[in-house]
Amino acid sequence: MEKKISPCAMEDVAANRASFEVIADLFKVFSDATRLSILQSLKAGPLTVGQLVEHLGMTQANISKHLKILADARILRRTKEGTSVYYEIDDDFIFPLCEIVCDKLVRDSQAKVPFDFSI
Repeated sequence: MEKKISPCAMEDVAANRASFEVIADLFKVFSDATRLSILQSLKAGPLTVGQLVEHLGMTQANISKHLKILADARILRRTKEGTSVYYEIDDDFIFPLCEIVCDKLVRDSQAKVPFDFSI
């Protein structure tokens, strides 16, 4: 079996444009504060939509929309138990990723470097 090379490790950026588009799409999943709040809430364990609504103080429709996006990206998994559907984190890669971003924000705040959102 041929070992696949990560598109992030390849040097030919032009040849990897399609791979970078897929990577960018995954990062877009993390570009919403509601989705980040959902992930933070699910860090402690599985919750139903109703529990997330109560916990986050948002509408059921809004939470459901964001849960679908996270599930479609294969970050969350749905498990049906009786009449309830529980959502839980399906891929733990998000924890180190979030830690890296949070650590950078802490370093920047300690250095008093404001984040420039105009990129």
